[in-house]
Amino acid sequence: MQDITTITAHTTPPPFRIARRRRFLRVFLFFFGVVAHIYLIDIQLSKLPPLRYLAQRSGERRYRRMTREFRDLAIALGGMQIKLGQFLSARADILPAYITEELSGLQDEVPAAPLAYSLAIIRAELGADPETLFQSFDRTPVAAASLGQVYYGVLHDGRAVAIKVQRPRIDEIIAIDLRAVRAVIQIIKNHPIIKRRANLDLLFDEFARVLRQELDYEAEAQNALRFRANFADTPGIYVPEPYPEESAQRVLVMERVNGIRLSDYAALDRAGISRAELAARINRIFLKMFFLDGFFHADPHPGNMFVRPEARPADAPASDPTPYTLILLDSGMVGDLPDNTMQIVRDGVVGVTTNNAQRIVDALDRMGMILPEADRRPIVRAFDRVLRITYNQSQRQLTNIDVDRVFDQTQDLVRELPFQIPQNLIYLGRSISMVSGLVTGLYPDINLFEETQPFAQQIVDRERRDGQWVERIQQEAGNYARIAASLPQRLDDYYRQALDGELEMRVDLSRVERGLRRVERGTARVAQSILAAALLLCGTLLRISGSGDEALWAWGLAAALALLALRR
Repeated sequence: MQDITTITAHTTPPPFRIARRRRFLRVFLFFFGVVAHIYLIDIQLSKLPPLRYLAQRSGERRYRRMTREFRDLAIALGGMQIKLGQFLSARADILPAYITEELSGLQDEVPAAPLAYSLAIIRAELGADPETLFQSFDRTPVAAASLGQVYYGVLHDGRAVAIKVQRPRIDEIIAIDLRAVRAVIQIIKNHPIIKRRANLDLLFDEFARVLRQELDYEAEAQNALRFRANFADTPGIYVPEPYPEESAQRVLVMERVNGIRLSDYAALDRAGISRAELAARINRIFLKMFFLDGFFHADPHPGNMFVRPEARPADAPASDPTPYTLILLDSGMVGDLPDNTMQIVRDGVVGVTTNNAQRIVDALDRMGMILPEADRRPIVRAFDRVLRITYNQSQRQLTNIDVDRVFDQTQDLVRELPFQIPQNLIYLGRSISMVSGLVTGLYPDINLFEETQPFAQQIVDRERRDGQWVERIQQEAGNYARIAASLPQRLDDYYRQALDGELEMRVDLSRVERGLRRVERGTARVAQSILAAALLLCGTLLRISGSGDEALWAWGLAAALALLALRR
């Protein structure tokens, strides 16, 4: 630790320059290039049987290259790209290891801003020179993140603190990145597949709102205090105390804590931490946030969690795992669910843990995730088939599941995709998916179905204590009573129509029609491909025989037919 008077210069640092146009173009061109690449190669070309194999075979090589390009872009530009990279690096449950490993460095490799800018921001925000505010201050940042960086210091009353200082002009940098992403959205949002399932403008607005909210460190301090209150009676987790009276909008002063990075598996093993128990604890903590508190950490990447080993009890066997405390950092990005949404999400959790496809679909429907015109019956059947294959499987087993088997049993639903993305649930889904990736990385054999079942029972017990159970029973009883009252009349009508020869069978003609259209498109594509190949061969023969003009016409027609087949 160095005395701050030896490092503080009272001169104003040089202006922090931003190449606005260049930054906008780099972000826009990268994301537009990724979208165009996926659409042309993984969607359009994969429709053609001869090219589908080539697209699949080259997939890993192509995505490795794009991942490296994104990582280089994120390190060079910082800002929003770092947040996205950290999110993707935590998705070990669905993304291949070569992507998550390539991006994992984004939790550590963010370059720090020069010290002079941090000291200037401290002066501007707290109204005094740093040497007046702190007894001592370490000039080297201990952590650099996408929006800020952290220094260690000591207050005049002796409290050891961590000082989180926002990056210079980060609000303008984020605004440029968001404009670039919005420009890409304006191009793709009206594509029929996207327009039918998501209002990208609303989703983008929600994403931008929460990202800008993360720039307010005073709000982050209040979020941390709320987490501390929610977990006051929960052993094994700790949220560092913020000091709002010492902080401002761009400077956050908080209690200093230390621990092992969650992503440092080797250090966890050396310390004797049970990774299986750690994964289960993280899962339980976030289940509480999601479904009991309704207030959750929306950015749970490994860089935001530490594990602090604790002293082992004197009478504990040496073979026992080391006791520890999970430390939760960075409360800037949070989600806050209304009561009615929490109740619906709880119903979905109970449906998953009880292997009840109908209850899952009912919850999705009430959350607005199913398109209004979609038929619910095939969706229930598809979820039931998926649960038969996936229910009660560990995360390792799920990553090795027979995807072709799942697709064969749900291909009609996958092709139609009768789902949409609700605006108010994007951060809940993001956080749930990141936690799934975290626990999978820590302990791939964790069975989240088993881990969630006691929690689902806790939800049911809580509803019973709060009186909600009685309301639910009354509601279900009313539904069954209405069905029972109408059942005799319905049976009477059924038998009467059967005896009179008036019984009709209803067929979902829309599904038949969609199937016929697919067959028709496939037949036309095959015919056009054959004709194009024939014309190509004819053109080659004409060229050999010396009829150059006729060969060009044949080749031109072959190219036109090939393009027409691609469009189908």
